[in-house]
Amino acid sequence: MRKSLVGIVPILLILGQLACNLPSGVSTATPVPSDTPTPAASATLIILTQNPTITSTPLPQDPLVLRATLCWQGPGPAYPTVSALKVNERVKLLGRGSISGWYIVENPIYHDPCWVQESELQIEPGTDLAGLRIFNPPPTSTPTKPPPTITPSPTP
Repeated sequence: MRKSLVGIVPILLILGQLACNLPSGVSTATPVPSDTPTPAASATLIILTQNPTITSTPLPQDPLVLRATLCWQGPGPAYPTVSALKVNERVKLLGRGSISGWYIVENPIYHDPCWVQESELQIEPGTDLAGLRIFNPPPTSTPTKPPPTITPSPTP
């Protein structure tokens, strides 16, 4: 009799363990947002019983360059030219200048800020311009000493 119990006990333990893992119809798992990383060691199957409603607000498009134009380190030709913008190119709007009529965009070549005139951009309606960062122009480079004057040398 003892030998027959030795064979039955492991079977009963296995059946008991399987019974604990049977689905009960009630989900106790909490949903995890899709952007939350889950560690591989705790891989868990999560079943959602409801389909969440996903709504998105369309973002305004990046401004369109209306004419081929230059992009400067500051507002206008008093500053060095950084790059050129092509017609019908979209640029990322970073802010507006403290000087009226200028916007700061991401330079499409070097990916740093540069200044472009407002008249060169088409900004989509609905773009929140009031929430843009305000940029002050950098100082202009001033020569430390006047340029040398050229005087003709006398010919013998």
